[in-house]
Amino acid sequence: MPIEIIVAQPHGFCGDSVFGVSAAISKAIEASKEYPGNTFLLKEIVHNSHVVNWLFDKYGLKTVSSLEEIPEGSVVVLRSHGSSPETYQLAKQRNLTIIDTTCPLVIGAQRQAKKLANKGRKIIYLASAKDHDEAISVYYQAPDSTTITTLNEILDLKIEDPENTIILTQTTLSTLETAKVFSQLKKRYPMITIVPHICPATTARQQAVIKLAKEIGFVIIVGHPTSSNSNRLKEVATDSGAEAYIVDTETDLQKKWFINKKKVAISSGASTPDWLLQRVIDKIKEI
Repeated sequence: MPIEIIVAQPHGFCGDSVFGVSAAISKAIEASKEYPGNTFLLKEIVHNSHVVNWLFDKYGLKTVSSLEEIPEGSVVVLRSHGSSPETYQLAKQRNLTIIDTTCPLVIGAQRQAKKLANKGRKIIYLASAKDHDEAISVYYQAPDSTTITTLNEILDLKIEDPENTIILTQTTLSTLETAKVFSQLKKRYPMITIVPHICPATTARQQAVIKLAKEIGFVIIVGHPTSSNSNRLKEVATDSGAEAYIVDTETDLQKKWFINKKKVAISSGASTPDWLLQRVIDKIKEI
């Protein structure tokens, strides 16, 4: 008997026409049509190489690692994770037309960091990794007032002035892990202020996976290895007691995972296109 496949809802690309991955990709495609052959993506617009390659193959959108690689007077698309103030300044100096696809939720965290720093507050930014693009974009809004740390390190961090310290978070962190850490921090530093910025799309996707993980106990997440939100989906599934795996494409699936399994729950990260998810589903049906 073939295994029953339950797809989590919601899943895949986050956002709509005005925010998130969907908006970022739409704006990039529109720019490529308006400025054909003269539009560049500054670093990966989303953490999924398949999407990046598709944008190049179909729309000629070339991804570059620095603004210096873009000819002066061209068009640059700034990605959804956010960019530093210096990036905007250099783009203007090079006379580049800026298409900004930064997610409004990230912009909100950036503005809040700058506002808090101007009030003399100390900021601890909780990230999945210290070099994550979103973390860097927030840090550079107030570098003298901000400390980046991770879930694994924050409890080892000695907070000297908790009454004057605000904790902000990356938008794609694990809701389960942050809740545990926040609880411990509040016990240790009752006067500290915590302002989570985990986005509603991230929360909804994680809650859907948590529910299915508890019901089914076997979860497959489709997402790129560099995608923070995809990795967090796998983590919340594991934390909920399920056997869970993350795959980039259908070729990463292993038959041994499915031995004696009757059901599998499947979801995909916010930067994973539906056509990749469907390929994984089709492959599972063949196993």
